Amino acid sequence: MYCTPTETRKAKKQHQCTNCAEKIEPGTTYARWMSVDDGSGFANKMHMECLHSLIDENGAGFWEYTPYGGERPNV
Repeated sequence: MYCTPTETRKAKKQHQCTNCAEKIEPGTTYARWMSVDDGSGFANKMHMECLHSLIDENGAGFWEYTPYGGERPNV
């Protein structure tokens, strides 16, 4: 699997967090990167707190998660 570097963006429209499945509202800062596996691409978009929670649990290197299967951490 190949992943592009993570970018920090400000949402111009509503998105869905690929960790917790909750809405990322317009004006909210979120993390975005692309994953490519066996020729299929996928855009990962996460609340910053969801990404930081996954990094805290797994480290900053390579890790896996179940899309839309996590819980949003309390801020």
